[in-house]
Amino acid sequence: MNREVDRKTKIILYEKPIWKGLLYLSFPVFLVNILKTVHDVIDGIFLGQFPGDEIATSMQSAVSLTWPIFFVFISFGMGLSIAGNALIGQYVGKGDYELAKKYSNNTVFIALVLGLLFTVLAYVFAPAILTMMGAKGTDKDFAITYLRIRSFEMPILFLTFAFEAVRRSTGDTITPVIISAFGIIVNIILTPILVLYLRLGITGAALSTLFAHLTILPPTIYYLMKSRNGINVKLNLNTLNKTVVKDIFKIGIPASAGQSIQAVGFVILNALIYAYGTSVSAAFFIGNRINSLVMFPVSAVASIVAIYIAQNIGAQNVARAKESVKQGIILSVVMMIIGVSILLPFRYFIVQLFSNNEPTIAFAAEYTLYIGIGLPLMALFQCFLSTYQGSGDTHFSFILAVFRLWVLRLPLILLANRFTDLGPTGIWYAMLLSNLFAAVLGFYLYKKVKFTPKTRKVL
Repeated sequence: MNREVDRKTKIILYEKPIWKGLLYLSFPVFLVNILKTVHDVIDGIFLGQFPGDEIATSMQSAVSLTWPIFFVFISFGMGLSIAGNALIGQYVGKGDYELAKKYSNNTVFIALVLGLLFTVLAYVFAPAILTMMGAKGTDKDFAITYLRIRSFEMPILFLTFAFEAVRRSTGDTITPVIISAFGIIVNIILTPILVLYLRLGITGAALSTLFAHLTILPPTIYYLMKSRNGINVKLNLNTLNKTVVKDIFKIGIPASAGQSIQAVGFVILNALIYAYGTSVSAAFFIGNRINSLVMFPVSAVASIVAIYIAQNIGAQNVARAKESVKQGIILSVVMMIIGVSILLPFRYFIVQLFSNNEPTIAFAAEYTLYIGIGLPLMALFQCFLSTYQGSGDTHFSFILAVFRLWVLRLPLILLANRFTDLGPTGIWYAMLLSNLFAAVLGFYLYKKVKFTPKTRKVL
């Protein structure tokens, strides 16, 4: 390994206070999350400014409908990234860089195969899935167009997930950020041009994202294969190893299953929300975009907490791994409280940037209030997930994700719809309560994490 990797590993394994290291390593991730959030906000704003309120609202509703479907597919890539991050990180912490490289090679191969497979599945089944969700008319047409175009991103997205796992497991949070930032900036520039100037609407929004991902493909491949810093990957079949693939899937499948089952639940959730009309569906889209404005620093810190846990478990420093969780939670909750205090007083103003439709504005402002109240709980949720992922105990991620959505949120929404006259407000209440009980379960499961290495000798 090189000096830069050794320096990052030293920060993760030895330097105090831990919270300073968390902030230092999460700062690049924090910056790219800002850019992602800015893109999502700009994407929503420009769709909302498309000529004709009804068409603009329909396009926002369409994006909201496609998000959970897209998430079902990419959840497998995210699970693969989680597995790679945990295993590679533990071997780096152990000092076994040869096996770290072997696990990196196999992670990349699996990513490419899955990405190609899911491109085909998403393109072919888009109309059928959206029909099952109850989408109709222009909402359905826009959603099919958007999902089919974006399906071609999946091989690049999956490769990006693998790349981030390889680099971040060594403590390199800067290289993935620089590459991602470049793609996001391209996306931000293209979106208004394609959506409004060329009047492509929803097609322009999808194409701008696809083109942006194509621009980051060459540097991603270069840094995977030729970089002087970190772990280099060799893309040949001889690097495949049954034991390594088995280990990756052993940790990746529970994480992927939890994410994908959660995503299927969001498909149902979106269908329930869409039943209240296009305005409510668009409001849900807007509220989630605003939510991301506050969540991005927590996402950054949580991702670094997972790296701290993985490397310290590999180094058999359980006390430091646990302290990383504690300090990560404190940082995340404080960030959320500050963010919510800024967001809620200005929520009406922020919502009006996305839409000129009065019913949509009213629903979105109400949703933002309820989701804002629950954001500190989401900080806990994210940190607990990172703990399970970094430790390799991803079956707890599966339990928590399924419990929050399928045991709590969806049944509560159905009860509210059937036995109350709350309307969409019943959905917002159910989401808030599900986050509360999920945080309690997350703490209970955390007590069961063993913090034991998942490493072994591979021939």
